Amino acid sequence: MKKWLPVACLLLSGYAGAQDNLIDQKLQRCLNRESSTVGMSQCYDAANKAWDQEMNNQYNQMMKKLTGAPKAKLKSAQRAWLAYRDSWLDASKSYFSANQGTMAMLSLGAQGVDLVRNQALMLQSINKGSCANPDDC
Repeated sequence: MKKWLPVACLLLSGYAGAQDNLIDQKLQRCLNRESSTVGMSQCYDAANKAWDQEMNNQYNQMMKKLTGAPKAKLKSAQRAWLAYRDSWLDASKSYFSANQGTMAMLSLGAQGVDLVRNQALMLQSINKGSCANPDDC
């Protein structure tokens, strides 16, 4: 149990930093405004698209900077992450659809946003050269 505490703190600190992001602020305002499952799902879809664009921006910046093996490794890692994301969401869809009914679409929307946000922030941390300082991530 003790070995998971630092990991949990790191994840929570990253999430707290992400809450200051304009994309997440817009998502929160949208969710506060909506009362239907369909409306909230649209909020998650918009946030997912915005985070996906940010992730792609960070990735493209890195690809312009890198050459040789580092560039090939980043490309390979991003492709592997995309496969992981799709696989994870497929497994989650299977579980949530069987266990949550209409709330499944919200759970999947939130997970999709979290996955893409985290990848965008990881790419940003590489792009900036550090993730030791929360302001860098």
